[in-house]
Amino acid sequence: MTRKTLSRTLTTLLIPALALLAAPAALADDADDVMEVVYRWAATEHDLEEQAKLIRSDRIQVAGGVRQSDQAGNLAVQLANHRARVRMAGGEPQMMVRIESPIVRVYGGDTAVVSFVRLFNVIPNNQAPVNSSAWFTLVLVKERGEWGIAHSHVTGAGNN
Repeated sequence: MTRKTLSRTLTTLLIPALALLAAPAALADDADDVMEVVYRWAATEHDLEEQAKLIRSDRIQVAGGVRQSDQAGNLAVQLANHRARVRMAGGEPQMMVRIESPIVRVYGGDTAVVSFVRLFNVIPNNQAPVNSSAWFTLVLVKERGEWGIAHSHVTGAGNN
């Protein structure tokens, strides 16, 4: 085997091997980036307009047996409901949202599915606290280097 042939053979074998070694690290980085979006989404539950920046305009939401495909309309309803709850509670309640037991799967580097339990505690000013939990599945899509929530599905996991 000539030096040139040997060099080509090694290059042909080395490049795919290096790509295979780098792939788990890239997926781990994507999984961390996806979870960063999920944690920011949970942390902005009290600020729905800020939270909406993490949600794609084409997001589909399934909750309470209803599927909503109009993100702008859904946000308008969420804001109206939130404002009504604030008025009824005598002011902005304290909210604590926690993400438990997340499982992240990244597919093809631009799609991710996250499953987790969301623990939600609302402490109003003049009412008893409300504690709930729900199973969530979020589908995130990466476009132009940014992850955005494209689909969400929630079902109750039992309330305290």
